[in-house]
This record gives sequence, structure tokens and C-alpha cells, in this order.
Amino acid sequence: MPAPGGTAASHADTPSTAAPGPVATASTPRTRATPTPALEKAATPEDGAFVLRVVDGSGPVAGAQVRAWLRLAADGSGTTPWRRAGEGTTSADGTLRLPAGPGDYLLSASAPGHGPARHEATRPLGEAETAVELSLPAGVSLEGRTVAEGRDEPVPLAEVTLRPYPGVARLGAEPVDVPEESHAVTSDARGHFAFSGLAPGRYELTAEAAGFSRRTLRLLQVPQPGELVVGLWGAGTLEGFVRDAKGQPVAGAEVSASGGLAPVSTTTGESGGFALEVQAGDWVVSARRGESAGRAPGIYSVAAGETLRGVTVTLGGASGMEGTVSSTDGAPVRGAVLVATPSGGTGVMGRATSDESGAWRLDTPPGEYDVAVRAPGMTGLEREGVVVTPGRYTPLDVRLEPATAVVEGSVVDDGGRPVARATVRARPQATDGMTRATLTGADGTYRLEGLEAGPTFLQAQREGAAQGAQQREVLKPATTTRVDFTLPESGSVSGQVTRASGAPLTAPALVYALPRNGTASMGHVETDAQGRYELELGAGVYQLVALPPSAPIYFHAEEDPAVTVPAGAAVRQDLTLKEDTGALSGTVLEPSGAPSPLAVVAAIQGGDFAMTLRVRADEVGHFALPQRPPNASPLELVAFNGGRMGRLQGAREGHGDVTVRLQPSATLRGRVVAASGAPPDGFTLELRDVNGEELPWAQAWPTTRRFPGDTFSLPDAPGQPVKVTVRTEDGRTGEAQVTLTPGGSAEVEVPLTGGASSISGRAVWSRGGAAAGVAVFLDRPVSSTPDARTGPEGRFRLDDVRPGSHTVRLWPPEGRVETRTVRVAAAQASDLGDVTVSPRRTTPGTLGAGFSEDRGYVTFAWLTPDGPAALAGVSVGDRLVSVDGQVVRDRAEAESRTRGTPGSPVRLQLRRTGMEQELLVTRAP
Repeated sequence: MPAPGGTAASHADTPSTAAPGPVATASTPRTRATPTPALEKAATPEDGAFVLRVVDGSGPVAGAQVRAWLRLAADGSGTTPWRRAGEGTTSADGTLRLPAGPGDYLLSASAPGHGPARHEATRPLGEAETAVELSLPAGVSLEGRTVAEGRDEPVPLAEVTLRPYPGVARLGAEPVDVPEESHAVTSDARGHFAFSGLAPGRYELTAEAAGFSRRTLRLLQVPQPGELVVGLWGAGTLEGFVRDAKGQPVAGAEVSASGGLAPVSTTTGESGGFALEVQAGDWVVSARRGESAGRAPGIYSVAAGETLRGVTVTLGGASGMEGTVSSTDGAPVRGAVLVATPSGGTGVMGRATSDESGAWRLDTPPGEYDVAVRAPGMTGLEREGVVVTPGRYTPLDVRLEPATAVVEGSVVDDGGRPVARATVRARPQATDGMTRATLTGADGTYRLEGLEAGPTFLQAQREGAAQGAQQREVLKPATTTRVDFTLPESGSVSGQVTRASGAPLTAPALVYALPRNGTASMGHVETDAQGRYELELGAGVYQLVALPPSAPIYFHAEEDPAVTVPAGAAVRQDLTLKEDTGALSGTVLEPSGAPSPLAVVAAIQGGDFAMTLRVRADEVGHFALPQRPPNASPLELVAFNGGRMGRLQGAREGHGDVTVRLQPSATLRGRVVAASGAPPDGFTLELRDVNGEELPWAQAWPTTRRFPGDTFSLPDAPGQPVKVTVRTEDGRTGEAQVTLTPGGSAEVEVPLTGGASSISGRAVWSRGGAAAGVAVFLDRPVSSTPDARTGPEGRFRLDDVRPGSHTVRLWPPEGRVETRTVRVAAAQASDLGDVTVSPRRTTPGTLGAGFSEDRGYVTFAWLTPDGPAALAGVSVGDRLVSVDGQVVRDRAEAESRTRGTPGSPVRLQLRRTGMEQELLVTRAP
């Protein structure tokens, strides 16, 4: 669409209002957003402090402005979790003592003639002072143009905002949305904009203008080589009518579309018609006139420049949700905040706060909602798929667990000696939780109290170390969980990253270190602008890979370089950047042929390493998958957006872009029937595949809903055979199977069958012995978050399992996925018995081993369990002297000479503890 007209923006050479900081030139600076709220109670010297030192390339910087923000847990109110925690100016020696209590902070320093320096830092419990150095870089600039995508026509008066990533920026990282640290300008009449005085690094850039959809560029490297061109697609439009219960037009109704950063509203005309200009994405349309409210069914996916017509909102009586919030002991919880968002969508549809008796009431139009509940001192929770029916308030009583979980344990080195002053952090898996940290005592012990219950990441780091060890535990209220850590002495690895052509990098890359000894945690670091990196790691063996920051995920391959990092020593390993030149990419299209914005794409991989990877398409339906190892099995692609689904079989890399076309959604209605006992007065419904497994888009789009009464209606069900499972409020369960067709409708009855069951079993190695640490998944593919793990004796248990058929997958470390199916009866404990798990299959033609260059020698860095080298008697740490009589001088020679025809023999000359020996090894068939 043509660029909108308007008065040309004036040029400005004045500093941005966010001073001190970058200066916006050749564009109109925007007024900064509302400042971040201050802490209700400022820290005092008794709370401890940051001892800050600000430097530049010449030494200490006097007069630098330093500011600190503390990150609190999200309270559900919609306000930022950040709070202004203090500020000051450095003295003549560049130092500043800034009072600060325990918590996670963002620190920023700025001074004229420099770019700002930012740093994320933690003040642990028990530490009086935390020293932080902030190094001010030379300021850099960013210049660009906003244009209409595909036509290169200038878009004037576009609002362009930069938000920095304060830490290592990689895919999935979020920029810190602190207004004082964001930089914003408005493009001029020719679409030009410019920033100056920026710190080098990565930013999230957003650009928006009237008549256009918002464009977001993530992980943007600043500075850029040349001018940055930001293409804007045209805005979308939602057109429709508001009618009353008799089908008559309703004039003067307020119509809102929720789904973006802020709702879009308008008022209907005399004919009840409306038109809303919206960004590309998913939107929920609702309307209200007086006490009457309504919501258009489903979620509307609007492509850039697309107009969706025929959106109809029917008004009915007042509706919403109501209930109480109480603690698990039955006491009412006052001041709990409840936030309703559309199921599967974004945008707040309403908020409520519980009163003195814990009661709350929230007016919302009919539809499906996810409700998040948070209260001070309690563990937050979310109820998904709460259904509000016309003219009724859905009952929703919530019980919150007090934040009374405790973690304690010890931190020792690999010799069993206590590690004093190690930092131990507890971070809830939920992204809106708050990190707690403490220091170990002289005896290496620690204790953290008042934690939220639920899945929690625990990490231990030595004082001053960049990496540590991490575990995931499910904490329980009023229960002490013991978590011990072993931290080996650290060493370092450094080197140079170049492109495959030998050319230098065009932007900094990320280096990942994957431990091969199973005890250390993965490390990562960003290179500098010249591609140099240095990474501190616990002593051990690691495989290294260098990737662009935008790489969706990384797959380590056997040929990736491995290094042995000795304690207290440094090794060097140069790397070649793995660029996704052959990754699979494509476009998701709506049934109409328009691009499907923000569709979920599930890539399903079979074979020994069966897994499902989910990514989201962008604003124009385009998606990209990470590059996989060579000869990986074909993929099945399943795309989903608001009930519309499409499939593509046999997708492979190297065949160009693919297209996945969605088909219309189906409508499913039904009733839950009790053969005996009272009919249900509310239930949770979940859609699954007919084999009982979760649908491919689960976890990225809701597949579970909560309904009042005993009936349900799903206007956005997928057009395929599905299994419908239900669980009533009193614990009864049921399931039924139904075949849905795209654009069709069906009805089903779901009989209730009884209470929940359990599944248990024991994992054992094919070579003998209990298999501990095996990840267990119920009715879903393998991922990084299992439903359970086997204990020291190899046993596992899955509780609260619905009756019926189930699929259990076991994924051992360094192993292949084993799958078992089991059918359980109501309230029955089923035992799978012993499940034999095996190491991963060795790549044909290899020895199932990796090599590292350690102090001038080539050594075996890792071995695949039950691989040819391991079975022949090779041990990690053995030095490889020669292969078939040829002397091995480096890792590359070791890899090339040990590879060969599958099943062929190879003669290895090894040196172990000063003695040489010869082994005959048969390469993997």
C-alpha cells in the first residue's frame, strides 16, 4: 500500500531526552516513555552495596553517571518488573558505592564522548559488597531508512526504537525493556533515521508507522556495514459488524482487537459496522455496549496488508469469571492479581484483584481465556483454556501454594573439598519468577528459603567464574530439597573463529562448549568483532561449535572439534563458523493463499533420535529450521494457526523453500456423560492425537481448555482425527475419539470412566546395570524438559495419568530413544518392568570417538558407549600415536585417518601411562 502522507519531519541535532546516552540525529527524537517506577523502599548502607568502577581505554572515568535497576517478580499488574534502585556519579578514581539489597540488577554507566556500558549482576544473600567494573566503549552510530517493503518507497514519520540486549544475545533472549535504556527516533520525510553514541552490540529494533505493520529486527548487530534498510509491510484490516441477540445492528458499540502490544479500538457506525487497522499477527475481537458484551469466535490471523471481512460480534448478557483465591490451608488471599489473556493469543482482556475475603470478579466477553494468578509470598499459577459462555460468570476458584520451598546442599570440588563463597542461584522455570541467590559458607554449604514451588533451575558458580554447574529440580512447598554440586577446577580455551572460506567474521559469533564427561554444564561466549573468543570452563572434555547468534538451535556432530581443558591451564582451539547455508526454510499460507503470520511450525524427525522441534513463522509466514547433521532423516512439517492446520511429508534440506498450506479449522461440540454419580459441573478438556500422544503444536499453542457445566464447543479444532480426553473437578476422567474434517463439524459424547492412574518402570543398560538419569516422556516427543528422570536404581514413576493408552519414551544420556506403549485402567498402577536402553548408534565408518589436541598431543576426548573404540579397549585420555602406521600430528589427521569403509579394520598405535600398545578396531558397520 502507498506510504501515508503527512507533514515532513523536521531535522534535529539535539540530544535524546534519555540523557546521558546516545544522541539521535537527522531524525526527530521521540519523547521517552514513562520512567521506570522507583523501589518503594530505597536500599540503605546496611543492605550492602555494589562497589562500581567505571573505566575506558585510558583508565578510570570520573563523573560517569551510573544507574541501577532491580528486577522483581512479575505481579500480574502489567507494569514492568524493573524498579529504579539507585544512581550516582563516579568520583575522581572512577568508583562509586551504590547501596543495593540482594537480587538481580541491570547496571548502566554513561559519560560524554562514550557509548554506554551495561551489565547484569546479582547481589547474593550474605555478601556485604559486590564489585563490578563497567568499561565504557567508544560510541558508534546506526543509520538507516524505513521503506515500504518490496517497493523501496520511503515511509516517513516511522517510530524507530532500539532496545539493548545486556548479556550474551542469542535466539530466545529478550532485550531489557527499561525506558531509560531504550533509544527512539522518528524517521524524516525521506524515511531516514540515525542514532549516535550507541554502545557496540546487539539490539532489538522495532519500526512502526501509520498504515503499516510493526516490523521487528531481533539480534541486530550495531554498527552495521552501511545503511540499514527496514522494510515495512502494510497494515491489516479487520472489518465486520456488531449485532444484538436478535441479529439487529448495534450502533455506538465499542469494538476492541487485542493481540499486539496495545489493544486497538473503534466505535461502530449506524449500521453496526466497524473497521480496525491492525498489525500483522493474531487478534481477538470483542465488543461492548453498556452491560452487553460479546466476542467473535476464535482468533483472527491477519497477514500484512490483508483485509479480513465478515467478522461478526454478537452481544449478549454480562459475562465473565468469578471465584475466590485462597491458600492451600483455606485462608483467603487478599491482593492476588488475576490476568485474563486469549487462549493461544496475546493481549490482556481483563484484570481483577481479590478482596479481603479472597473474592474476585472479572467481566469478559464470551470466549476462551488463559488466567494467570500471582500474589506476594505465593507460588503463581496459570489456568489455561477457561471458557466463558454468554450471559454467565464461569466459576474459577484458585488455591495458591505459599512460597515456602527450601533448597539446601553443599558445593565441593572434584576432590570432595568444600568450595567457599560459591554463588548458588535458584531461578523458577516460569519466566516471570524472581531469582534468589546466596553464598556458600566456609564448609561449602548453602540454604535458600522462601522459594516458589515448581520446576526450578539451580546453578552453582565459583567466585569470579564465568561458568558453573546446573540442575533442574521440582520444588515442593514447605519441603526442603537437597541439591549438591561438584565444581571441578577450571581452565580456559581460546581461539579464533573464521568463516569456512577463511574470511573474517562480518559480526560476532557465539561459541558453545558441550561437556562430554557428563558432569560440567554447557558454556557459551560471544566472540569479539575480530572473531576472538576466550571461555572459562571446568576441567574436562568439551566439543566446541561456533554459530551465528540467530541460529535457532545447535546440533553437535561427531566431527565437531573436541578439547581437553586441564585444571589451571589454557588451551587453544580455532573454529570455523557453522553457517546455516543448507537449512530448511519455507512459508506457511492460509487457506486463502495469504501468508499466515506467526504460525507454529512443528518439524517432526523420526529415526534413532526422534524429536519434535517447534518454531514460529514471522509476520509474513516465513520460517527457518536449524541446519541438521548430514544424512538426517526426512521431516514431517505440521503448521498450525488458530485451528487451521497443514502437513507436508518428506521435507529435506537442500531442496529450496517449501510451502505448507493450511486447511480450514473444524468445529467440535460435545457433552461429558457420567454413567453413575453426579453429572460434572466443570471439567478440563484436552485434544490429543488418536494414538494418545500430544498434538505437534502442543506447548506452543493451547490444546487444553476448561469448561463449566457438562458441555463444550470448540470452533477452532484441527481438521483431523483426534482423541478427546477430559478430567472433572472431582478427579473422574474419560476419553472419546472423533474424526474431524477441515471446515466440517462433529458432535461427540465423552463417557466418564474413573480416577487417575500411574505408570512406573525401570531403565537398564543393554550392557547391564541400572540406567540413572534417563529422561522419561509421557505421550510426547523428547525435548529438554522431561516429565521424569530415572533415579540411581534406574526407576521412574509417572503419577496422575488418565486411564487409556499411553506412549512412554525413555531417552538415556548419549543414547537412543526407546518407546513403549501401555494401557492403564482407572485408578490402576501399571509397571512397565525393565526397559532396556542403549547408547546411541555410532556413525558408520567411524570408531565412535572424538579427538582433542592436548599440549602438543592428539588424545581420545570422548567415546560412544559400546562403540568400536570403546569395545576394543580404548580409554578417554589415551594418546593416539599412529593410524595404520601413519603418524598422527593433529586432530584433523586423526579424524580423517580413522574414518573409512563401514566394517573395515583399522590399526591404532596408542600410548597410555608411558606404555605403547597396538589395537585392531573394526569401524562401525
